[in-house]
Amino acid sequence: MHRRSASSRPLTPLPRSRALPGRMLGAAAVVILLSSGCGGGGQGEGDEASQQTSAASDAGGGSEATGSSDGGGQSASDGGSAGDEALAVTPPAQEPELTDACTGEGAYLASKDAKVDPSVPERDGLTLDVRVKGIEKDGADLVADIDGTRTPIETAHVGDTVTVDQWTISITSVCADRVEFDVID
Repeated sequence: MHRRSASSRPLTPLPRSRALPGRMLGAAAVVILLSSGCGGGGQGEGDEASQQTSAASDAGGGSEATGSSDGGGQSASDGGSAGDEALAVTPPAQEPELTDACTGEGAYLASKDAKVDPSVPERDGLTLDVRVKGIEKDGADLVADIDGTRTPIETAHVGDTVTVDQWTISITSVCADRVEFDVID
């Protein structure tokens, strides 16, 4: 009789019971990946945003930036307003214990009358400016401006984060006349 070595054994498929969970796990990972990247924004932009994007493209501009994808992969530059839909803020997992929201901490300073100081780093040829629209107590109403496209931000408090197109900012101080923040992404 001829004896076979370990390397010359014929390959056999895994039993069906062992292969199925691996396939299911792979399929679930693909579904999660696709749904997170192709969700359509979830901010009620729908057809109105698509029409505004088309109009801006027809006028020679780009599309608006509102922090979520319209499915076209385009960015801000049309110079208009992104509409009434405010960018959502994410509160911190644990509320900060503050005696005063005006901490004086933060790498960037936003106010009503001036551009962010210092300027937020440019990303993919786009610039971000954040302006203060109003301040009440410890909350600030802000407006994100990406190359002239302005989008309101929900009332933000110290510790909140907000994603604005390619930037994620964290609010670090809310004072009577200014807001300070850090760029964390």
